[in-house]
Amino acid sequence: MKKIIILISLIGAMFIGMGSLKAQTEAKPRVMAMTDGEVDDRSSMVRFLLYTNDIDLVAIIQTSSVYQTKGWSSDKWIEKEIDAYEQVYPNLIVHDPSYPSATELRKKLFVGDEDSTHVIVDRQSALRVPGIKPVIDPANWKDTPGSDKIVETLLENDPRSVHIQAWGGGNTAARAFYKLKTQYPSEYKRAVSKVVMYNIWYQDGAGYYIERNFPEVTMLLCHYFINSWAYGSQRYTNQFVHDFLHNDHGALGALYPQSYISEGDSPSFLYSLPVGLRSTENPAWGGWGGMFSKVEGFNNVYRDYDPGSYTRWIELANRDFEARLDWCVKDKYTNANHKPIIQLKAGLNMTVKAGETVKVEAEISDKDTLNAKDIWNEVSALMSQQGVTYEKFTENIAKMPKFYTLWWQYKEAGSYNGVVEIANPSQSSLTFVAPQVKEPATIHMIIQATDNGKPALTAFARVIITALPIK
Repeated sequence: MKKIIILISLIGAMFIGMGSLKAQTEAKPRVMAMTDGEVDDRSSMVRFLLYTNDIDLVAIIQTSSVYQTKGWSSDKWIEKEIDAYEQVYPNLIVHDPSYPSATELRKKLFVGDEDSTHVIVDRQSALRVPGIKPVIDPANWKDTPGSDKIVETLLENDPRSVHIQAWGGGNTAARAFYKLKTQYPSEYKRAVSKVVMYNIWYQDGAGYYIERNFPEVTMLLCHYFINSWAYGSQRYTNQFVHDFLHNDHGALGALYPQSYISEGDSPSFLYSLPVGLRSTENPAWGGWGGMFSKVEGFNNVYRDYDPGSYTRWIELANRDFEARLDWCVKDKYTNANHKPIIQLKAGLNMTVKAGETVKVEAEISDKDTLNAKDIWNEVSALMSQQGVTYEKFTENIAKMPKFYTLWWQYKEAGSYNGVVEIANPSQSSLTFVAPQVKEPATIHMIIQATDNGKPALTAFARVIITALPIK
């Protein structure tokens, strides 16, 4: 029985696809993370550092907030996490060479506004909603290295969006925007129009100051981190933290300061990750960092819908995190799992007429390609005892399922209000009949492919179909 179990384990390692498709990926977002150094920020930062390969990191800026009025830059906690990152970096680049070095990360660390007189101390962040009268004025505040870095970045001749994440307060950004408006008036609109600022609450009064005085800035206000990622929301993850952070998964994971996943600020950077859901193209489309709706009376201010727009992704996001923690201690690519790759043959957008049969073909592959011959050499003695030839071995491997595939309609994201009937949703190709519509309507279809690795990892792709009425 033991020999059979070993054999099954080895064969299981080959379930992963044998193809070599190039990923149909989104561009890496430009990211500036502002953190007030609270304990859940320190937990979020562990995860954040393990995703720096998937973003174009511009800066990490230390700030204050209503809860951490003086900030925590003096504690050197980020420096300690980067030092730990440096210890696992040799393994990380085995799994993705685009991870930045610790030296690069240190150069992107800045101190922003940690002046306790610039925050509101009523601790009513949950009640701060769009439209409240501003009570701060950064006109006479001093510039900081953090605010100057924001100004410098936005003045660059680079049209890409800049995702500024306010894990704590936003006063550093408020000062930067004020400086742009008053000292660079000819560049102001071009500069701030690039900003997508994701706010974990309005924690220091900057939120409603920015939305009123700098309406060109896209503001995302997250309230439902409370019931999805923040303190107490994932108490069931104690075993996860014990097994995959605090137990032989490297120096960085060992610094995770809590006994269960408690990362109230993680939605801000989960939103910007290029996981295939295209969430950064429109806040109302939804993704790992939630789904948002425009606030009445504002052109560029959005609030999140509900906890469900976050919780639907938590398990998949945590599996992805688990895999990266494995990367920290696996010095061979083949000893860890990596996400599948999805390629939509017809692209990410389609236009069809009502009544037309829609077909979207997806090709799914994986970089985790193992050589059947190598495994055969390892188990050939056992296999020969069973009377199995190499040819029969590879024939059986080829028949084994490599991915679990599912197509589904992300109804909340589209303008078509009905439900589309999908033929064979577990196939790699999507087929359905475009519904009858009276005016052009969008239908968002998601394909997710989950592999058979450990942990099982899921990749996504979103195709947006515009259905046109028959004239």
